[in-house]
Amino acid sequence: MDDLAIPVRRFTVDDFYRMGETGLLGAEERVELLDGQIVQMASIGSRHASVVDKLTRFFVRAVDEVAVVRVQNPLRLGPFSEPVPDIVLAHPSNDFYQSAHPRADQAFLVVEVSETTVRLDRGVKIPLYAAAGVREVWIVDLMNETLETHLEPRQGLYHKSATFRAGDNIAPEAFPDAVIRVADLLPH
Repeated sequence: MDDLAIPVRRFTVDDFYRMGETGLLGAEERVELLDGQIVQMASIGSRHASVVDKLTRFFVRAVDEVAVVRVQNPLRLGPFSEPVPDIVLAHPSNDFYQSAHPRADQAFLVVEVSETTVRLDRGVKIPLYAAAGVREVWIVDLMNETLETHLEPRQGLYHKSATFRAGDNIAPEAFPDAVIRVADLLPH
């Protein structure tokens, strides 16, 4: 079986939406499209939800009119990927992205909050974000009580990464005055 190449059909974002329109994917299903594969999203625990709420509140106040704060909404990475990050700080849009979800080049920052999905976020999503050119990604790792940053995407990789802990402060590269204490995000 090792020598057997199994043909795989990758779905496009358009295919993905047609599946929803025709009822093949239920309206309440929590799925996202990652590199042409439909992936079941993890359920959201209370710690995860709390961090998303804290980040939402902070960013709405910190970036005010200079970015749109999108919460658990799709981000178009290309024809085969449309993940649903926990937070996206996107360029302002007159219609608040009513006509189309933001693209990778319209994202200042993407944040993934990981309680049970850190391997998927690091191993699958980070490379997809890098390949699409998302300029900055954070992973709030609730299990290890850290916040990772990934910057400078080139050739499908981030060339600058760092890990922050409870005693550290951090700000998005695009908004250096929007400083948040990492301890405020982590479980106590």
